[in-house]
Amino acid sequence: MTTGGAVGTGGAGDTGAGPAAPPTPAGEPTVRIHPAAEVTERFTPIAVVTEPPALRLSFVDGVRAFAAVFVVAHHIWLTTYPGYPRDTGPAWASWLVYGHLAVAVFIVVSGFSLAIAPARRDYRLGGVGRFLRRRAWRILPPYWAALALSAAVFGLVTPALTGDLVSVKGIVVHALLLQDVVDAPRPNGAFWSIAIEWQIYFLFPLVLLVRRRVPGWVLAALGLAVVVAAQVVSERVPALDGIQNLTPQFFALFVFGVVAAEVVRSGLRARALVGAAALLCFAGFAVLAFTAGPVWVDAHYFWVDLAVGAGTALALAVLAGGGWRPVAAAFAGRVPRFLGHFSYSVYLIHLPLLWLVYHFGVEPAVDSADARFVLLLVVGIPVVLAVSHLFHRAFERPFIEHRSLAELRGRSTR
Repeated sequence: MTTGGAVGTGGAGDTGAGPAAPPTPAGEPTVRIHPAAEVTERFTPIAVVTEPPALRLSFVDGVRAFAAVFVVAHHIWLTTYPGYPRDTGPAWASWLVYGHLAVAVFIVVSGFSLAIAPARRDYRLGGVGRFLRRRAWRILPPYWAALALSAAVFGLVTPALTGDLVSVKGIVVHALLLQDVVDAPRPNGAFWSIAIEWQIYFLFPLVLLVRRRVPGWVLAALGLAVVVAAQVVSERVPALDGIQNLTPQFFALFVFGVVAAEVVRSGLRARALVGAAALLCFAGFAVLAFTAGPVWVDAHYFWVDLAVGAGTALALAVLAGGGWRPVAAAFAGRVPRFLGHFSYSVYLIHLPLLWLVYHFGVEPAVDSADARFVLLLVVGIPVVLAVSHLFHRAFERPFIEHRSLAELRGRSTR
């Protein structure tokens, strides 16, 4: 599988979060720097922490920033070192082959962010229609703008090399967020996860309804059981193998994030034990990555995502509960929080930007793969961040600051 691009929209609208990123179907080759170059895919109450919630949760933007930059670096790695899922790059950069996991992190953060407000009011959403309208208002305008930009870059700027990625069918399918259901050319390989997260939003009211009736651990177990059953059926019934294109494990990761948000309501008991469990999940992945390697991990991302996603949810609970203060402080620093504010835009447009930098700047300048990799890191990441910030100001921030078309029109007339 391949990690398609982004930083999650997870919770972008009401909580300041940004979208997530998507995996490619198993066995599908990864394009080197075709814009479609996809990333490796495939509690109980206690004394509540005394800091105000805004301070306790300020680390969330930093987590998004880290995941977004990791996705960009992963795509830079894919661009310069062919053969994924084999690791054909230098040993010191081998960790970048696992960029798909940044998408898993985004999905967990999305569930966590979106559940914070409902958790404080007995897991009530405040209206399903209102929630879906606000989600659409928050994520669709910048997404459509990024779709237009991607189609222009890949279809008009370098049509001889990337024109096959753009078609009327592909644009329509992506505009409707059906790219994980309908096979079509991909004008931007990072968009797969946005469709998945958008579809999960429609299940969020049901998740909250179940949470009101059962404890959080039961909800997590139910979410896990549902996706494991779906995966097993898809593997054993050929007619249903398309379920795997929906990346069913991401629903469980979203649910894990929702359960972790309980800490903002009730505090966290046994914080040291929860933190140890989180570290155990991450250590388990590290051992597998070191011993089994990226080819094995790529073939088993369903299970790897669940392990890393569980660790991420536990870590978020610890951080929100006041633990791991040095880690929380690092993620809550000015630079990480600043980058986190436009991480959605980074996810949306980093692939076409990297393609332009690589094709017109890096590729003609140097010959060796290692030199291209380093140069694309040094030049590409700053370009992506700078242009993404401008894109955010033009196409994302207006839809955060204004909740309706009437408000937006009023702003433009002032």
